[in-house]
Amino acid sequence: MRLRIEPFLYAIAASAAAVLLGQWLGHDPLQRALYMVRFTARVGVPLVLLIYTASSLHRLWPGIWTTWLSRNRRSLGLSFALTHTVHLVAVFNYIAQPGSPPQPAAGIVGYVFIYLMAFSSNPGSMKQMGQWWHRLHTAGVQIVFLYYLAGYASMLAEPELRSLGLTVVPLLLAALGVRIAAWRARRVAGGVA
Repeated sequence: MRLRIEPFLYAIAASAAAVLLGQWLGHDPLQRALYMVRFTARVGVPLVLLIYTASSLHRLWPGIWTTWLSRNRRSLGLSFALTHTVHLVAVFNYIAQPGSPPQPAAGIVGYVFIYLMAFSSNPGSMKQMGQWWHRLHTAGVQIVFLYYLAGYASMLAEPELRSLGLTVVPLLLAALGVRIAAWRARRVAGGVA
């Protein structure tokens, strides 16, 4: 299956815009680095929502758009890996700034899954890994989704970021609802419910 260029163009343009915006809005090197971390993470939200719901949307509402979305999950996933590579560079830049607070290493597990999924997103890996490929990608997508949900939910406790949390958390919960609805529809169709 051919990779689509559109998701990659989004990833490059949005990541570049996030870095430039962080540079422009920050008043000092530490704040610029912090803004680049925040903005590059936000670039991944639309991709996470699309990747997380692609097959579920197609199951619930088959059509031209959901077929395209489902068929192009690989391009979307690799584009997400690209945006998060930019984000990782921004995180390292922030950590390297004098005066930056210590950062928890909790995101390491998410990055391990992002890169395992990216490096195995090819027909040869699918064939060689068999069912383990599906398990890796299913677990990885769930883990990345939970990182996003936890990260944006934590913003609800911060007055400066609350409005962003109030915007993104409902979108993520709606995506979870779509996944659950598709899971239930599959069970009903299979006579398991």
